Amino acid sequence: MDNKALTFTKLSAPGHDFILFDNRDEKLSGKEHDFFRQICQRRQGIGADGILLIGPSDQFHFSLTYFNSDGYIGEMCGNGARAAAYYSFTHKIAPSEVEFDVLGVAYQAIVENDWVKLFMPPPVEIREKPGVVDEADFQEGGYLNVGVPHYVLFVDDVAKIDVEKIGKKYRYHQAFQPWGTNVNFIEILDQSKLKIRTYERGVEQETLACGTGTISAAIMAKLQKNAKLPVTVQAPGGDLRVDFDNDMTKILLEGQVKIVYYGQLPSGAE
Repeated sequence: MDNKALTFTKLSAPGHDFILFDNRDEKLSGKEHDFFRQICQRRQGIGADGILLIGPSDQFHFSLTYFNSDGYIGEMCGNGARAAAYYSFTHKIAPSEVEFDVLGVAYQAIVENDWVKLFMPPPVEIREKPGVVDEADFQEGGYLNVGVPHYVLFVDDVAKIDVEKIGKKYRYHQAFQPWGTNVNFIEILDQSKLKIRTYERGVEQETLACGTGTISAAIMAKLQKNAKLPVTVQAPGGDLRVDFDNDMTKILLEGQVKIVYYGQLPSGAE
């Protein structure tokens, strides 16, 4: 490899997969949108739901910037943040109790072996049952923003949902413009256990897990279905757990993270 080679790490958290660059030397500017989009492609690149850039920070152990697989910045990714915390601990960038910022917002995480707990701030907006849903067999949960926007729908059986078709419909619905929304389909298994499938904005397809979607599902299940905390949420890629207090002042998202492999590739940057 020449001197432009980039070392990367592929992580899964769980099933939500990321390409992470340790960018504390600021080799990448964050404007390599085409490059990021290319390497996230499943068949012509490495394949991932998004890019994680760990950068320098004067106040915290590191800064984190998340890019969706379309190559552009996403406001926040819960599983991506957990993956970055895990990487930072296992590579001696930070201790097991990690502090970092994402676009100027401070976050904390705790790494316990391969289990990572992330503390999230409260939602900035909740709109229960906004009257958007068309399907008679869906129960509308609502819209909320937990760092990124989510629309929650309760269904009888998530396995039967055409996530691509219906997810895209609500992702671009006029009620959620101009930024659009992620869309989550939730099946209630019991008072403390849910199933979820998510159409993710920026990825523009179903992902195997979504941290902020999992939080959104748990909040709406608590508000409307009297769910008991902590809530275990079963995604296609694996289980996550959510807990919070009555005021939702601090939300806990936790689950496994694993490193899939390491690699090198040309930077592609001009």
